[in-house]
Amino acid sequence: MILSSGYSKLFNGYQPNDINNPSKLLVQIVILQCFYYLSALVMFGLFAWLNGYDFKIDWIFSWELVASDNAMGLTLFILWLFDSLLCVLFVTIIVGRSKLAWDFAITVHIINLIVVWSYSGKFPTSILWWCLQVLSGVILVTLSTYSTRWKELRTTFFENMLDQQELGQVQHTNNEEFEMTTFPKDSSSRA
Repeated sequence: MILSSGYSKLFNGYQPNDINNPSKLLVQIVILQCFYYLSALVMFGLFAWLNGYDFKIDWIFSWELVASDNAMGLTLFILWLFDSLLCVLFVTIIVGRSKLAWDFAITVHIINLIVVWSYSGKFPTSILWWCLQVLSGVILVTLSTYSTRWKELRTTFFENMLDQQELGQVQHTNNEEFEMTTFPKDSSSRA
């Protein structure tokens, strides 16, 4: 029985609950990409509604609208950066592993490049759009790696510390009482 389970692990290459399971990784990529575009859709739609604009799907899938020569292009630039900040939260929740965070962050931007290229029918040539992708990628890689590491280490090292502090139940190792005292002025320190 032990040999058969070891053989099936060797033959299949992974266990069903393995974090490197290709089907699980693919599902996580799809979910993360959906949340990336869904949050952009909500933000852009809310921006259009609040400012009285007609929302267009081109705002999300067209690289040509991100331009520095008009206010709308700069606004889209800022909204995309804010979307990458929101995506940090999604990477932390969906992926949850610091070793995989940068992979997912880069994958989101590669898929976005493919989607934008397919939607517009032209390869993106805007320098501002490429700067946006690099800046967004750096934000997503850096902050998602940090947040997933914090999440991993929090459960390992700080599991009960915050709960005890909030309840006032922190136990000190030595039972000394501290009093505030007034120290006498040292006459030797006077010059």
